[in-house]
Amino acid sequence: MCQKTLYLLLPLVLTGCAHKGTLPEDPWEPYNRRVHTFNMAFDTTFLKPPARLYKAVVPQPVRRGVNNFYTNFSMSSTVVNDLLQAQWTMAIKDTWRFIANTTIGIGGIFDPASHMGLPPHVNDLGITLAKWGDMNSPYLVLPFLGPSTLRDTFAQTFDYSLFTPYPWIRSNPVLYSMLGVRYVDLRAQLLDTDRLLAEALDSYTFVRDAWLQHRRYQITGEEQANEGSLYIEEEQESGASPLGGV
Repeated sequence: MCQKTLYLLLPLVLTGCAHKGTLPEDPWEPYNRRVHTFNMAFDTTFLKPPARLYKAVVPQPVRRGVNNFYTNFSMSSTVVNDLLQAQWTMAIKDTWRFIANTTIGIGGIFDPASHMGLPPHVNDLGITLAKWGDMNSPYLVLPFLGPSTLRDTFAQTFDYSLFTPYPWIRSNPVLYSMLGVRYVDLRAQLLDTDRLLAEALDSYTFVRDAWLQHRRYQITGEEQANEGSLYIEEEQESGASPLGGV
């Protein structure tokens, strides 16, 4: 609840930022840079070490199963947003994908649906709002969570609260353990991209441009230049081979 309240108060906080960014899509760049610096330090200290250990100790097939489980667990959000976008055929396919992986795939650990012509599909409320008209939302870096936009920040909060099973988990230890494992798993998927970030002249602009390009591709489907991406398509990681995501 505290996290949701914080995100709802963000516009008031950002309004008080005196300095503006130079790019239209990044009007709060001074604030975003400070949060980015904090996130990089937090990642180095608290996220990267367990992610490296997780990748070194847990076999790749098991890691794929973990990612499959979490992707399937949040599939309800994808189906709801398919319906909100009037993508009726996709909603039916995603529903059948969820049913197949939950039953035959043993709770989503395995992905038989991909072999049945039902590949993974990314959808969320941020994409829905963009297709409804809120296409050019200002870039925003969230503490602990990283790149986002103002639109996607609110969308992620409502997606999590209304369209996923997480709020129905009454045991806090179970909930926090599930979220912790998910974030370690997602961070482990990005370890191979650390070299790209280390070689960047400005890590902030590199992450911002890569994330915005990746997000634009998810929304519009327009191909992007393949110059090395920080982001792993969920289709590749959960099926054929991620905040959902969570």
